[in-house]
Amino acid sequence: MLKKWCLAIGLLLTFHASAVELRTTIWPPYQVMLRGELSGVSMSTVRCVFSDMGEPYSVSVMPWGRAIADLKNGDADGLFSSLPTKELADSAVMSAPFALEKWYWYFAPGIDSSIDGFPRGLRTGAVRASNQERWLEKNGMPVTETVNEGKQLLRLVAAGRLDAFVADERYFKELLNEVDASELERLSRLQRRFIRYMPLGVYFGKHFLAEHPDFMSEFNALIGKCADSSINLSGEEREQVEAIFDERIRPLLKHSRIVTALDAQSRVNETVTDEDIARRDRQWRAEVGQAVQPMISGELGRDISAFLQVVQEASKGLFTEIYLVDRSGLNAGQSAVTTDYYQGDEAPFQQTLGAAVSDLYIGPIEYDASSGYFQVKVSSVVMNPDGKLVGMITVGVDVEKALLKSQ
Repeated sequence: MLKKWCLAIGLLLTFHASAVELRTTIWPPYQVMLRGELSGVSMSTVRCVFSDMGEPYSVSVMPWGRAIADLKNGDADGLFSSLPTKELADSAVMSAPFALEKWYWYFAPGIDSSIDGFPRGLRTGAVRASNQERWLEKNGMPVTETVNEGKQLLRLVAAGRLDAFVADERYFKELLNEVDASELERLSRLQRRFIRYMPLGVYFGKHFLAEHPDFMSEFNALIGKCADSSINLSGEEREQVEAIFDERIRPLLKHSRIVTALDAQSRVNETVTDEDIARRDRQWRAEVGQAVQPMISGELGRDISAFLQVVQEASKGLFTEIYLVDRSGLNAGQSAVTTDYYQGDEAPFQQTLGAAVSDLYIGPIEYDASSGYFQVKVSSVVMNPDGKLVGMITVGVDVEKALLKSQ
């Protein structure tokens, strides 16, 4: 049956000999086979991106180990959906993430997950050769029992033969859909504890990218349009991030240093022209990453920037950046170097100061491949004592730390 799938999908999607050859495996809900057609969260994104690029492609379904071997050997151009892995680092490059797995511990009622060292000492299970099994072993948590499919993990925990297992939230929900009503009641009592996010993307072989040097940048540029809500916070996660903002940042919105800095710069820039804004932004972006940064150094040397740096450092990694923006959309102080000096064309500004849609904006999850952290930007308007809008504050929140802190 698997060979038939491979053949059918290859014939369906291959338009000519130069089609991009992709490999994948079945992993609900990211890749699923419905009535003989490959579908799922990841497949929908891949299909959308290739369609917008006007690029023909073929997809073959096979065991994951074989898919990796094909990519390494040059028999395939890419594979999906993959987590970042050292196994492919020498032979392939990962695209920007188009989905995020949200990993949780799922464990039996009565187990205390707040104890130091959790889950050491517990009987843990994993699907054989899965990313979760490799992660557990890498982090010094031996797997007590491996199984061939996820449903077996559910039943072993429900039967008291295992204490816990790690699973992606979406995958866990898919498993629950496959159990009968008598099992569902017991399994609904399982507890959970957030572990981390895992980005999913497409690995393209270096041999392929060498022949198509513009391919990856074009592919990545379309991911934001084609990816679904899997890169956004859930309702529960938004509440947790907002609670941290209310506790740690909202009291600062009335701090005299912040209010004064924004009020003063907003007044100075009341008559700033579009040409001047564009000139300053060009200079700022030209200096980013350079050894000599007269404009950036001047801004980071301001008292308000030093104050924001102290706030960021005190968060112990919870906040990745903090910056102020005046009413004209220009930076008025920052704890770290921002990509741009003008923020007026960015979503945080447009959803707060720009359109006055809301006094609070929480953006999508952004993955920084160089640092390996996941960030969300939280923005709020700032008012002076007279109730006049003077600007906004944006805080980059390490969302993994935020969710772990809230447990």
